[in-house]
Amino acid sequence: MVFDNAIVLSIVFGVLSASGIGIADLITIGVARNIGLISTGLWEKLIAVLIVTPYFLFTSSGSRVIVEHWELLVLLGFINLITYLVLIRSLQIGPVSVIAPLITLFSIVSLGLAYIFLDEQLTYLQVIVIGVALIGAVVTVLKPGKFNIVSSGLTTGVLLGLLATLVVGAQIFLQGTVSKQVGWFLGVYFPMLFSIFGFIPITFYKREVPWQKLDVRNFGLLLLTSSLKIGGFFLFARGAELGSVGMASVGTTAYPVIPIIAGVLLFKERLGYSQIIGISFLLGSLAVLAAT
Repeated sequence: MVFDNAIVLSIVFGVLSASGIGIADLITIGVARNIGLISTGLWEKLIAVLIVTPYFLFTSSGSRVIVEHWELLVLLGFINLITYLVLIRSLQIGPVSVIAPLITLFSIVSLGLAYIFLDEQLTYLQVIVIGVALIGAVVTVLKPGKFNIVSSGLTTGVLLGLLATLVVGAQIFLQGTVSKQVGWFLGVYFPMLFSIFGFIPITFYKREVPWQKLDVRNFGLLLLTSSLKIGGFFLFARGAELGSVGMASVGTTAYPVIPIIAGVLLFKERLGYSQIIGISFLLGSLAVLAAT
C-alpha cells in the first residue's frame, strides 16, 4: 500500500481542523445564549486576531500581500461573516433533523469548485470513496424517521440550510485557494481581521452591547473558542497549501463526529446504529482515500 504524502497531509490537517472547529462550535452555542449571537461572533474574531497578531508583526510580507490580493482577502472576510450568520441562524430556526444532514454536504460544493477552477483531478476510485465518506457524514447526523425534507417544506430554516451548505462550501474552497497564494497564516489572518468590520455595524443595528453581559467565565470560554477556531482554520489552510484543497475539504467532513463524541463523553449518550454505521463509513473512507 503506497501513501501519497500530499493527500495524507491534506486529509489529516482537514480532520484536525474539523475537530478544533467542531469543539469550539459546541462551546460557542452556549456562550451565544448568554451574551448574544452577534456579540459572540465579534468577540471570537477580535480575540482570535489579537492572539496571533504578535506573530503577524514578525512577518514582513503583510503589506505586499494586501496590495496584491486585497480583493480575495476582503471577499473571504465577507464570506466568513456570512457563513457565521447563516449557519448559526439556520440551526436556530430548524428543523435541525433536516438542516444538519444538508450542511454536511458542503464538501460537494468545495470539491466541485476545486475541480472546476483549480483543475484538481480525481480518479474514479477517489470519487467513489469520497461519495461513501459523504454518505457516512450524512448518516452520522441523520435520525431515522425524522428526516423528511418534503414534509418540512421550503421553510425559512430549510432555505437557510441550503444557503449555508453553499456558503460553507464556498468558504472552504476560497480559504484553500487564498492560502495557496499567500500562505497559511496571512490567508487566515487578514480575512478574519476584515470580518470584524462587518460585525461592528451589525452589532449596532441589533443594539447588542458586546461587553454588557461579558463576565470572567464567558470571556474565558471565548478565549478558548477563539484559539480553537483560528487554530482550526490555520490547520485547514496549511493542509490545502501543502497538498490539495479538495482533499483537505474532504477531511473536514469529520466535523459532525465531534458533537456526537462530546455527547457520549459528557452526557453519557448512546450511539444509535445509524451513527455507528455513519462514523465507520466516514472514518474508513478517509483512511482508504489517504491510501489511494
